Amino acid sequence: MFLEVPRKWWVAAVPLVLGFVLLLTGDGTMRRTVAAIVLLLLAMVLFGMAPMRYVQSARTPPERTAEPPPPTPIAAIDPPRSRASIEGRDPSEV
Repeated sequence: MFLEVPRKWWVAAVPLVLGFVLLLTGDGTMRRTVAAIVLLLLAMVLFGMAPMRYVQSARTPPERTAEPPPPTPIAAIDPPRSRASIEGRDPSEV
């Protein structure tokens, strides 16, 4: 999570760590739990706003190869056959 974010955005780790500390050392009071949750949400929002930098320059672009050969033509498909005729019966005969 931290590696793709520029260093100036690492300040978002402060509310993250503080929120976890408040949750782990909580004495069961509602204020402390709410403050911890708000700090965790703030950390998520800050990391969500941070611009991600994916290391594009480290990868070398793949070498271009010659164009692939043209695809072979598809064989002509036989036209569909007509269905066999089914003699119908009168429902009263069944």
